[in-house]
Amino acid sequence: MHQEYLNALVDKVASDAHILAAWLEGSFGSGTADRYSDIDIHLLVAEENKAAFQKRLESWLFDIQPLVLFKDTSLGQMITCITTAGLRLDVWVHAGKAISLERPKVHVLSAAEGCIQFKEACRDKESIDVSSALNQHFNEFWRVLAILPTVLGREECIAGFMGTTFVVMSLTEVLIIGSGKQRDRGVKNINPFLPQTLREEIEDALTMPSIDRESIAKAHLRLTVIMQRYGPDIAKQHEVIYPFALEKAVLSYLSRELQILGLSDCPNELQRL
Repeated sequence: MHQEYLNALVDKVASDAHILAAWLEGSFGSGTADRYSDIDIHLLVAEENKAAFQKRLESWLFDIQPLVLFKDTSLGQMITCITTAGLRLDVWVHAGKAISLERPKVHVLSAAEGCIQFKEACRDKESIDVSSALNQHFNEFWRVLAILPTVLGREECIAGFMGTTFVVMSLTEVLIIGSGKQRDRGVKNINPFLPQTLREEIEDALTMPSIDRESIAKAHLRLTVIMQRYGPDIAKQHEVIYPFALEKAVLSYLSRELQILGLSDCPNELQRL
């Protein structure tokens, strides 16, 4: 199904003189795609043609395969689509006469001479990005955890259950960095980048007998134990300051509020550390 679409895409690009280059990024760009992957399509047009091309982009894509969704998700920078066959597409339109790309991350479908220039990945930038990512995910983990008493106190069990998703997202990003692997795929691909033992710990933490306040609180706290166990060492490994003060404040607040909510035995989950 993917290859049939890509063959039609190449033909469509070849028939449009306004497109200077077309390439794939994401899993199809790096060669890690499978039958469940979406297609990240990038198109290069001249600056003076970009506005007009974007106006006809929906019909342009519809000609390749009819669409049931065409949605601007980032102020014109990326368009998300779903075709009648269920294919998921993310489409970017770039303006200019040429563009610089990182060679390992793209698969070129078509390009006029000189339109694509390749560069090597910047290792120093990657190192800075790792530090920035760790800081972001540490802070986000504890920020979201601090919302737990709010949803439990209001008996918003659905919101509380959804909160585990955001906590897990930050936790898994930290653990993936700690595993030494750089994830080259999206959030729907975690297994290849986390050791099985860590995946099992998270899966066990998320096990709930029912969607009630106690189960939700305990799940959050079991996830907290995993962060406490691995987070500081991962921070030290990458020379990042772990937010111990933030952790202490959030856990103190949780303990106090859970007592008030009649969930005084839930903090015992922290003894699993």
